[in-house]
Amino acid sequence: MGKTNNKRKKLVDDDENHKKILNGSADKKEPSSVEEAPYVIVVHGPPKVGKSLLIKSLIKHYTDQNLDKIQGPITVLTGNRRRIQFVECPNNMNGMIDAAKYADAVILLIDANYGFEMETFEFLNLLQVHGMPEVMGVLTYLDELEDAETRKDRIMEDFRANIHEGANIFCLSFLQGMYQKDEIYELANFLSVMEFHTSSRRAAHPYFLVDHFEDVTSPANVDMDIKCKRDIILYGYLRGCDIKKGTKVHIAGVGDYPLADVALSSDPFRLPPVDGNDKQMQINIEEPHLEIECFRRGTYLRFGVLGVPFEMVTNHNPCQPILVGGISRAEDNVGHMQVRLIQHSWHMNMLNTKDPIIVSVGWRRYQTTPIYYQVSYRQHKMLAFTPVGEPCLATFWGPLAPPSARVVAVRSLADNKAPFRILATADVLKFNRTAKIVERIKRIGTPCLILNETALIKDMFTSDDEVHRFKDVKIKTAMEFGGRLTRPVCVPNGIDIVQAAAKSELPIRERWNDGQPREGIAKCTFDCRICMSDTIHLCEWTQVEVPRIFNPLTTLLEPSNVVWQDSVDERQKKLNESAESKAHVLVIEEKNIARENVGKRFIDIYGEKLKEGPAQKRQTVEQRRAVIIVHPKPSGWDSDWRTQWVKQQLELIKKNNGPGFLTTECGEPCRARVET
Repeated sequence: MGKTNNKRKKLVDDDENHKKILNGSADKKEPSSVEEAPYVIVVHGPPKVGKSLLIKSLIKHYTDQNLDKIQGPITVLTGNRRRIQFVECPNNMNGMIDAAKYADAVILLIDANYGFEMETFEFLNLLQVHGMPEVMGVLTYLDELEDAETRKDRIMEDFRANIHEGANIFCLSFLQGMYQKDEIYELANFLSVMEFHTSSRRAAHPYFLVDHFEDVTSPANVDMDIKCKRDIILYGYLRGCDIKKGTKVHIAGVGDYPLADVALSSDPFRLPPVDGNDKQMQINIEEPHLEIECFRRGTYLRFGVLGVPFEMVTNHNPCQPILVGGISRAEDNVGHMQVRLIQHSWHMNMLNTKDPIIVSVGWRRYQTTPIYYQVSYRQHKMLAFTPVGEPCLATFWGPLAPPSARVVAVRSLADNKAPFRILATADVLKFNRTAKIVERIKRIGTPCLILNETALIKDMFTSDDEVHRFKDVKIKTAMEFGGRLTRPVCVPNGIDIVQAAAKSELPIRERWNDGQPREGIAKCTFDCRICMSDTIHLCEWTQVEVPRIFNPLTTLLEPSNVVWQDSVDERQKKLNESAESKAHVLVIEEKNIARENVGKRFIDIYGEKLKEGPAQKRQTVEQRRAVIIVHPKPSGWDSDWRTQWVKQQLELIKKNNGPGFLTTECGEPCRARVET
């Protein structure tokens, strides 16, 4: 009996271990048959901050090889059981949105000369929406500062207090065209042992970052038509979850396509085998005749896609990584998306209903036209614009995403537009369902005949049918005298309506000579006698239809020097032009933007001060899209005193801190806060 129980217990234990292996959650001492894909570390920072040099220095440390250019993901072995893939985040909004979706960890580079810049805060907001990974900081150009230690301590304190509490921060300085070896050694050791955490959304969807792709279109077809559709093969590590043949995927910046073929490919950075667990994988690669229907995450695969636009091949930019994500059957449909949205407090202008915006939800990016509204008295009442500091509901048309999916909205993809490009963030509530949204419309009419408390009202309706539809509806005058609409009155052609004026007793005549009986005249009764000079108001709630249109962002089909624009929508172009700013300086008082006079005064004074000084070799704070942070002052502080105070702070910048870092009166750095 004891032996039977022991056997049964052993079978149960073996079954549990087998399930752990299948789920990829086996103990580290018992590695699964398929290794994890390389962890993606995104190197992000404003232009000219040293991103490429950092990757080159790390590659030099790991492989003892020198890289000339950084083009696409670069994979290295950092130990016996770990691989890392470095990706330089492109300096554009598309690249930052995609990078926030596939980054397992992020290195934020900060130029010590300028402090925090706009791109850093924009990328942090994108990370918070699409899954916050591990974030670490790297300070560069410290060797150019005389007060390097003081500046380092201030920036490190602000980084941990406002960007990521407890974050690891490293400082790098130049030595013969590279970063110093001992500083790179410290950073590399940390990357080799740090822990990585995958968000639940990524773990539930298959996706891969393309290492490279091949154009396998028939040469004969290309010779006949150089603009013909192309057949391509994409290579990369499968991440997230397992994938099956025939799965439909979204190629970010291109569109949705079914996978025509999925096959195993030789892993270019294969880990050494442990206890023979890689034997089955080796058999599958060496015997291609074996049919595999499902492929495990972590494997290196080749994906066949047919019929992509030729621009994806001809305009391919190797510095722009390609993200491909699997979509479910529900996400393959288009419909209404209901979200709970809140405008970002750093965005200076309110969002108007039916103004086009660009949203990123799931793997997709597209332009759509939302309707904003709130629930009041069991009605979904449309808002003309988003409320300040409060969430509201929004519905727009586009590809579906599951409930609880996060959404981020931007207005423009260009890099020289508004100081802060994040418009709002949202959460998906429902999909493929639309609420009955109503809009309040005011009809205005004038009396054409008054008899005691009864009057005939014109110019409010165009037909008797409209009058019948509003029968018994309450109306009122501009002076708030109430009344009720009773029925339509048909006025024959050519009739004279005579009515004595209220005070002058002079006759007022009105004649219709259009050849047709006059319709749309409503008979109304009021609480008291009204005057001929009164205007009559009728408020009604009419249903608003959400525009059923969206424009996918086909950014990978555009040349690298062209910013995507919707050629049809002129309104979007005007909105982008109105959002331009000469000075990309964001003035912040704690959590809010200093609006209008205060913000303009800071920017104007700062700009004048820069013009007075000598020509600078490096970019100015304005050109770098700097973030200037100040403490709020009492509402009644004098304008002249404020101007003098600002000038004093600018002198402190020049004397003590260098360009781009504004201090308070007591000399302590101010802190910015990133909204979730």
